[in-house]
Amino acid sequence: MRTLFSNLTLLLVFSLILPVSAQSKDKKKAAPYFTAKNLDGKKVELEELLGDGPVLISFWATWCKPCIKELNQLQKVYKKYKKEGFEILAVDVDGPRSRSKVKPMVKGLKWEFPVLWDKTKNVYRKYHVLGIPHTVLIDNSGEIRYTHTTYRPGDEEVIKKKIEELLDEQKQASQEKEGEEKSEE
Repeated sequence: MRTLFSNLTLLLVFSLILPVSAQSKDKKKAAPYFTAKNLDGKKVELEELLGDGPVLISFWATWCKPCIKELNQLQKVYKKYKKEGFEILAVDVDGPRSRSKVKPMVKGLKWEFPVLWDKTKNVYRKYHVLGIPHTVLIDNSGEIRYTHTTYRPGDEEVIKKKIEELLDEQKQASQEKEGEEKSEE
């Protein structure tokens, strides 16, 4: 009887898990839009940035050493692909005690990408972040194409490859659109 119960339990678990994992590969998820202020107090809207190219959102805090390591590596990626429309939004989730360290740290590390405040953790909750660093890569149509939590050296290479794939898709779509417009003339 125990064996039958165990087998039925496993069957039920697998029947619930397998369709979900198959759907997640085929079905893209729309990125939740948000507006947040950068360190200078200016509003930044995700929706406004998406048309130009892929956007990477990195949730981080000053006390998170892996976050700093990842963002330092992503600064190099940002410099390489910024001209192609790629953008990084570093969303700070520091609490009131460590928030005063953000501006000096960003200035000292010479990050060139926008750093946004998430004082109420609204953006953090919208993206269902469970731990940091948490990285989300969004294509130019607003679909989440890659997520990753934690950081190990070399993760930036995976992210770089994903960015290159999205930029290639974007170029290909642009060329196809140009070809369609020429054929209509």
